[in-house]
Amino acid sequence: MDLLIALLVSLAVASLVLGIGARAGREEKVQERLFSYIESRSQDENDREKARINPRQVLEKISRVFASRSYTKKVQFDLLQAGIPLKGEEYLTLWGGLALVVPPLIWILTFNLPLALLMLILGAVVPKLYLQSRIDGRRHRLNQQLGDALTVIANALRAGFSFQQAMDTVCRELPAPISTEFGLTLREVNLGANIEEALLNMGARVGSDDLDMVISAVLIQRQAGGNLAQILDTIAGTIRERARIKGEIKTLTAQGRISGLLIGCLPVGLLFFLLIINPSYMSAMLDSTIGYILLGAAFGSELVGAFIISKMVKIDF
Repeated sequence: MDLLIALLVSLAVASLVLGIGARAGREEKVQERLFSYIESRSQDENDREKARINPRQVLEKISRVFASRSYTKKVQFDLLQAGIPLKGEEYLTLWGGLALVVPPLIWILTFNLPLALLMLILGAVVPKLYLQSRIDGRRHRLNQQLGDALTVIANALRAGFSFQQAMDTVCRELPAPISTEFGLTLREVNLGANIEEALLNMGARVGSDDLDMVISAVLIQRQAGGNLAQILDTIAGTIRERARIKGEIKTLTAQGRISGLLIGCLPVGLLFFLLIINPSYMSAMLDSTIGYILLGAAFGSELVGAFIISKMVKIDF
């Protein structure tokens, strides 16, 4: 009986060992097949990646021409203010392509000189206007969020948080762009910069008068002492009131700004429209000296009128 039990146990152990060995062998074969499949897939992907033309890489290679220029740093700073994820040399390359490559192509394809000139003007002006509008829009959104950010910081300070922890609360609780700017400031502090230097860098990046007022108050409080939470609450109320007054002024001057835009753009747009669809209609104006004089006088009057209207509707406070 004991011999039978020993034989059964030996058979069970042998079966278990053989099963484990067979399973391990199958797992090794499966792993080998998987590795060979993954290697073949990665090789195919690398081959396709090499064969595919990446526009980003082409843009980076062309933009190296502007990489060492001094004005590229100014453009890079403007792109940072606008929140556009491009390098300065890449933006200059795209700008140069729109202004210098597109108009000749249009001339070659259509032989329409007014249309090519119009595209040249648009390619030279529109990227700069777009960049400036992005900067102004991002700065306006940040100013609108600044009052809420100061309230969050003041409440966090009253709850016992440090100033850096209160800034981290702003990064987690509020949306961009205010959370992005405070996050960059905290990153500078974590990399070794002092809090005063990081705040001054944030003020230089944003270029907001309201934010500069907040930074000045924080720096003075860190040197002279005082209740920072109460100071920030007072500044938040002031900023909200300034934003309300700015909104009212913008509403009251909207008609004048739109009138100036239409008066400035409508004659020029009509001139190019006529030149594109019916060039002979404007030949009497463009084939005589008096016509050029009249066009020059009209253009000068346009500039003077646009300047006067912009001064009338622009209120600094």
